[in-house]
Amino acid sequence: MNPEIAYEEHETSLLVADHLEGLGIKVMRGIAETGVVGLLQTGRQGPTIGIRADMDALLIQEENEVPYKSRNAGKMHACGHDAHTAMLLGVARTLVENSHLLEDVGGNVKFIFQPAEEGKAGGRKMVEQGVLENPNVDLVIAAHVFPIIPVGCIGTRSGPARAATDKFEITLKGTGGHGAYPQFARDPVLAAAQLISALQGIVSRNVGPFDSAVISVTQMNAGFAHNIIPSEARLVGTLRTVRPETRERVIERMEETTRGIASAFGGKGDFYFIPGYPALINHAGVIKLIETSAAGILGEEKVVVEPPNMGGEDFAYMALERPAAMFRLGAGNEEKGITHGLHSAKFDIDEDALPVGVSVLVQAVRKFLAQPLSYTA
Repeated sequence: MNPEIAYEEHETSLLVADHLEGLGIKVMRGIAETGVVGLLQTGRQGPTIGIRADMDALLIQEENEVPYKSRNAGKMHACGHDAHTAMLLGVARTLVENSHLLEDVGGNVKFIFQPAEEGKAGGRKMVEQGVLENPNVDLVIAAHVFPIIPVGCIGTRSGPARAATDKFEITLKGTGGHGAYPQFARDPVLAAAQLISALQGIVSRNVGPFDSAVISVTQMNAGFAHNIIPSEARLVGTLRTVRPETRERVIERMEETTRGIASAFGGKGDFYFIPGYPALINHAGVIKLIETSAAGILGEEKVVVEPPNMGGEDFAYMALERPAAMFRLGAGNEEKGITHGLHSAKFDIDEDALPVGVSVLVQAVRKFLAQPLSYTA
């Protein structure tokens, strides 16, 4: 009910840190501004497993009429980060209050509560500030609630799982003039229309059919009057790719196409590329850990292999540094009307998903600390 957006998660991080300290867990505050890290030590030698939960909300006005509706106008947990935080606190509590779960293993559990996943790269900042060090994290996992998957199931995928989330801005410059006399102008609006179509051809003719890329032009701005051809048009959009080499090839072709189309219409085109999150590549060994942990609790039939997803995720920064994987936790329930997707003003989850997530994560901790080499090779 109290969502806070990127780097403003002050009350959330205070609640998290106080709760962890109340459990007797060593706490580090203020990492990446509002991030919190808890360290549970067995007191015996062994590896360290990290579990990451994001905490930030979105600038969305909630439309649900539920007792736990957001109290902060224009802000909403429309991506389930409150559920991720709650589950990770649940994992910490379960391991502390049931010490027998770790009595036969050594090592540590690092609880990583991350700020600013929604476009502000809190994951990158946490990595830069050493969240995977002291002690060194050998493997890191994360869960993300997903209402499209029924509660009681999880979705996993080894290899490419989320796309790189780049942005682009294009400015087409021509010569303005009267709309009745287009022959005396160099029309950037017509060039922009041709360019939008041409950009789609880049994917179909430069990216293999078994590879993945998306170019979406999401804004077009030009002109100010009904009878005046403007001198400039601007396009804005997003590029999503999975493979680094595909990313570079598509960016190069987008820039060439922009210049070429602009020149063909007698103008000039400027292409600006704005790097976003890298692609999330799930480590095969970590996916094996998640799948075996979940199958032992839910049954193998409840572990679903999901297709690649072109959404973005800044957990990718941790996956670049350590064996890592994220799984999707089923949180949908058609009978309860819980079917709206992520970032919807009507997003909700079936809270029966929370103990499922806690159980899978606890089991993953136990399995990894008992046999670390089985999942990091």
